[in-house]
Amino acid sequence: MPVFKRELAFVADRPLENAGDWWHLVLDTDAPGLYVEHTWMHASPHTEGQAAYETQRFGINDFLTLAEGQAAQPMLMSALKEMFREAAPPSE
Repeated sequence: MPVFKRELAFVADRPLENAGDWWHLVLDTDAPGLYVEHTWMHASPHTEGQAAYETQRFGINDFLTLAEGQAAQPMLMSALKEMFREAAPPSE
């Protein structure tokens, strides 16, 4: 089954490099769950330019608590509001 991802935010580590922090809202249809995935890739001057890469998953509530002040938090709130927005009543 598919995994659906919606990018919430990207913060570049350095201009013109594919390094930084990505946050995605993820819906996994195999193991039903909705979560935030944080992936980062950062080049370290101590490892001769090799990048450290890692991905971490957060439950929605955990992310909203832990990510205060992060660029992805208001984007997550906006995505959730859009998902759960009540449909406008039909026009008569």
